[in-house]
Amino acid sequence: MSDKTKKILISAGGMVVILLLLIGPIRHIIKNHPYEYVYFNELEGGIENAYGNYEMDYYYHSTREASEWILANAEPKADGSKIRVATWHTASVEYFFRNDTSKFAVSFARWYEKGNVDWDYAIFTITGMAPEQLKNPKVFPPVNCVKTIDVDGKPICIILKREDKNDFLGFQYKQKNSVDTAIYYFKNALAYDPYNITALSNITESYFTLAQMRQNRLYLDTAKMYIDQTLSFLPKYEPANYFMAHYYMMNGDFDGAVKCCRFIIDSSNFKFKAAYSLMCNCYIQKNDLKNAQKSIESLIDIDQLDNQAVQQLIAIYMAQGKDERAAYRKLYKKCAESLESRGKQKEADVYWDAYHKI
Repeated sequence: MSDKTKKILISAGGMVVILLLLIGPIRHIIKNHPYEYVYFNELEGGIENAYGNYEMDYYYHSTREASEWILANAEPKADGSKIRVATWHTASVEYFFRNDTSKFAVSFARWYEKGNVDWDYAIFTITGMAPEQLKNPKVFPPVNCVKTIDVDGKPICIILKREDKNDFLGFQYKQKNSVDTAIYYFKNALAYDPYNITALSNITESYFTLAQMRQNRLYLDTAKMYIDQTLSFLPKYEPANYFMAHYYMMNGDFDGAVKCCRFIIDSSNFKFKAAYSLMCNCYIQKNDLKNAQKSIESLIDIDQLDNQAVQQLIAIYMAQGKDERAAYRKLYKKCAESLESRGKQKEADVYWDAYHKI
């Protein structure tokens, strides 16, 4: 075989390999237009394996198709009022409804708090949704989903139609401190959709309120039941784990409460300020001022120290024998040293200045 023939065969072989490697991307482009950019290659296992582990439609392109679907399919309201469309990404959705503002009104709603808002239709991309929720077919898409926009068979955006407003009605009564009536509506909402996270959070909080108002442990145990129900499908959900920490604390199980707070910080959200504060209170109840101090001082390193935490920390320093002036000097020094260690010298100098002046 001549050298020329070998070169031709090698080039042809290279072209065949390239064409074979392009089959997957080309198939994806043809099948998933106009969402070609939502792509994960075969080494990652494609959309199937990446779903829930990575962002998908991070430019919110799918909100256009979702908006157009609602414009074409939304049922007029009996009273002739505007159709309310809720979404987390109002910027794009408002643009697509800009020519129909006489019939539609766009409002903001967070995914996990959408039940607290009055809407008729809702548009949500899967951005910010918990992986364990997205991967659970019993939970997602929810029962009131009327349309999904998919890439390789996986929803990247969903459209909800409000068939039941018990969660919203319950929230309104909860805001008015009509707790028993609120619970009635939350139970109705959960009968319609047992995975309604807004209703679960609100009914849990409502039973905590009753437990404190009426000093009845039965209400506290009922709250625990709804916490367990939430964690069964959203094990890392911060509010539910925070409720669980409160449950343990109210039962005098301070170690259990600290464990829940640690779980939130270590596995879910290390900037969840309330977990540090609650953990501090648990240590104070145990007369463990050293760990109480560490809990609040941790907020300094993540730039989450607010006025409430400052007062909490100053009180701990003073309980350890320092006067108020010495307590503030210690706090300023801690803040300055933390900022310096993270390369924020300009901000650190402000605290060093306060340290030397006080």
